[in-house]
Amino acid sequence: MVPARTPPLEPARRPALPAAARLLCALVLSGVAAGLIGIAMAYLLEGFEWLFYGVEEGSLPERVAAAPAWRRIAAPALGGALAGALWWWERSTGGVVSVERVVADSGAPGPDSPSRRMGVLRPFGDAVLQVLTVGAGNSVGREGAPRLAAGAVAVVVGRRLGLDRSWARLLVASAAGAGLAAMYNAPLGGAAYAVEIVMLTGMRRRGALLAVPLSALATVVSWWGSGGRASLVMPAAPLTAQTLLACLLAAPVAALLGWLAARAWAWCKARRLPDSWSLPLAIGGAGLATGAASLLLPELPGNGRDAFQGALDSPAAAGALAALLGVVVLKPLLTGVTLGAGATGGLLAPSFALGASGGAAIAVGLSLAGMSPSIPAAALMGAGVALAVTQRAPVFGAVFVWEVAQGPTWILPPLLVACWAACRITRPHAS
Repeated sequence: MVPARTPPLEPARRPALPAAARLLCALVLSGVAAGLIGIAMAYLLEGFEWLFYGVEEGSLPERVAAAPAWRRIAAPALGGALAGALWWWERSTGGVVSVERVVADSGAPGPDSPSRRMGVLRPFGDAVLQVLTVGAGNSVGREGAPRLAAGAVAVVVGRRLGLDRSWARLLVASAAGAGLAAMYNAPLGGAAYAVEIVMLTGMRRRGALLAVPLSALATVVSWWGSGGRASLVMPAAPLTAQTLLACLLAAPVAALLGWLAARAWAWCKARRLPDSWSLPLAIGGAGLATGAASLLLPELPGNGRDAFQGALDSPAAAGALAALLGVVVLKPLLTGVTLGAGATGGLLAPSFALGASGGAAIAVGLSLAGMSPSIPAAALMGAGVALAVTQRAPVFGAVFVWEVAQGPTWILPPLLVACWAACRITRPHAS
């Protein structure tokens, strides 16, 4: 009897495309996805603002000012309560894996690895809740929404294309920055965010090779929805001696404000209320405080982008100075209360709103004293320095606010120097 022949072992399957081609495909797919996510989040934010304030057009402060008083108070409270109830369910059923956890995970991929557990539905759901919270007027940043959603898509793209583990982590970090770039029309700022904040030490040189083109592609795709319009309108700010003086005075003030705010927000987050039945009540209560404060200052609700614009447009008047100081005091306070109540949200916009208001207040004060500095230039300087200090990222802080506002070329070098110096002075020292 002739024994049966053992069939030969099949060779291990290899991806049809070479590694470089697969990486290029992943970059293109992730960049396009980040741009589309930026468009979707922008439209979603507009929809929530209209839903909660009942005003069809205008910026958030214009909608807040046009809404009746009861609605100005109720909108953040109702939005916060709704988001809090949904976050309570989400966190009690497993929560959401963050982009940072995926990027930091250097172990072998497995069913329990962060990249496997991240999924797509939960990150997108959490992103929608963050946009809902901001659209209702609560005082937190919205940059976490496109960052999380774009990062989740990049995880799936990298896995499907069989990317090397190290490149897959860089792709996720770069996609997170690309989501920010698409939302603010800031490709250089998005790339700097990915490299300087999301990526770990040792990743950054190689990561920049992905972050820059991915953020650029996402930004170009986002123009389909935004038409390429700048996120902020920067008035003319010519360089003069008095303007330079205002910027030099604004930088240390903004550094101090950013340092104080970062410590206060860290304290609030460390003492955040537990994820229990009290979550909707707590976030709703924080929203109620924000809504009540909006009766005095319509710039307070929302993430802080409109407060930055208000600082850029501030006239040299005593009333404007009072409004700017009100933002300086109340915006970080309301943001801390909202974070302490349990809301998920970013700190980029609250940071640059704080710094911009402080810098503009310096310039307005000098104007009232008889000088004629550029208020927008001082606001831009303050915004960049405060953002750099709260994020501990000098290049990102300078480049991002300069790009978002499309500031004058002359201010970028002193802004970079001021951000670097502020971060060096305020960085924590080992005891």
